Amino acid sequence: MRLDLRNSVKIASVYIGTVLGAGFASGQEMMKFFAYYGYNGMIGLLLTGVLFALIGWAVLEIIYYNNAKNYKEFIYPITGNIFGRIFEWAVIFFMFVCFCAMFAGAGALFEQRFHLPYQVGVLVMAICCYITFLFDVKGVIAINSILAPILLIGVLIVGIYMWFFRSTTVMSKVVQVFLVVTDNWCTSAIIYVSYNIITAVVVLTTLHKLVTSELTAKLGSILAGIALGMIGIVLGFVILVHYNDLQGIEIPMLAIVMRYAKVVQYIYIIVLLSAMFTTAIANGYGILSKLNINKTKTGKVKLGIFILIAIIFSQIGFSNMVGKIYPIFGYLGIFEIILIMLYFSKMKIEQIRSKIKKSLLYTGYLNKNFKSR
Repeated sequence: MRLDLRNSVKIASVYIGTVLGAGFASGQEMMKFFAYYGYNGMIGLLLTGVLFALIGWAVLEIIYYNNAKNYKEFIYPITGNIFGRIFEWAVIFFMFVCFCAMFAGAGALFEQRFHLPYQVGVLVMAICCYITFLFDVKGVIAINSILAPILLIGVLIVGIYMWFFRSTTVMSKVVQVFLVVTDNWCTSAIIYVSYNIITAVVVLTTLHKLVTSELTAKLGSILAGIALGMIGIVLGFVILVHYNDLQGIEIPMLAIVMRYAKVVQYIYIIVLLSAMFTTAIANGYGILSKLNINKTKTGKVKLGIFILIAIIFSQIGFSNMVGKIYPIFGYLGIFEIILIMLYFSKMKIEQIRSKIKKSLLYTGYLNKNFKSR
């Protein structure tokens, strides 16, 4: 069972890039799902890191053992044909919502920070996505491999800067988080992970060539879980301390960093745009691969139409999508996670039984040869 470290890092990068969308890095998801519950919500963020690692490991191992090359080959053995078809189309719809939300997030960023028309940010994101999709899955992997480390390092720099050098109230209250574990923070964390997993599963199935062993799959998911948990905690505390000042703001984190040095502002803007871009291409490519748009003769034209439709739907608004539409799909994600984990548990039990059986047969074989001598 050989570990391929490079593939593990690539898998983790794509996984991180898929989850760290505009909702996460902008602070909207931190506001809606965690800061709302006060310090209890920060415990929820720790839980998300564990859940992302565990579920990612299960998904990747199922992909490896079933040799699943796409979402259909992954989900049908788990859910059966009827539920599999329902999941397929529900997932496509949700990924399209996420794709549009990233366009909306870019528009909100350009409008809030640079005072440019909303449509400028939308068009910039649309053009970048179109160019990336022309290179198929290679483009998606390349972009995530470059931007995921930028996301991780950038968020940690900005967050830690505000922790230690400006927001002294954060450090004075951190310990309180680990003393209180009540309310519905747990449910909120599960819903948050659930709707993110809907997209992540589809994207991870496109990386089947990178999943070369159990160890590669396990390490990739663990790295992603640790990174997502760390980033969540850093952003979560910052949002929590400023919570009362952020009501009704499209991009909460941007409103916070505007109070600090220009360097910090620009680092954060790069991080946020990277987060939007990685999630946009993850969701967009998931849809394109399912519908085989890129592989047709008129692929470029169809791709252009797909992007245009997303631009139109992005007018709904960023905070509306994150706060009202995302949670609805969280419940679908919970059902999917339960089925995946049950299937994974059954698969692991069968593997253990098989190993025990082989061990017993081998022991019997040795005993038989020993007696014959």
